Amino acid sequence: MTRTPELRVTPAGTPVLDFSVECAEPDEKLSLEVVMAGDAAREIATGLKRGAMVAVTGRLRAAASRAIGMAGIEVVASLIEVRAQA
Repeated sequence: MTRTPELRVTPAGTPVLDFSVECAEPDEKLSLEVVMAGDAAREIATGLKRGAMVAVTGRLRAAASRAIGMAGIEVVASLIEVRAQA
């Protein structure tokens, strides 16, 4: 994870977690935004911090806003697993 996770709550009361991950080989650069909504987002958020190694399962969609150096897509996560550092 390259950015500290941010957990916010929508006006409708839905928790939304977002953070970025580096997902390329060391000599390449590919960062993606990851977004997860719902109770699972609230549950996983407490165990996440910048620098953590994670595995994300989900689908790709066009990113609503594109930060410099980020791909024009984001991952809508259905599952986030924290992995042990190698």
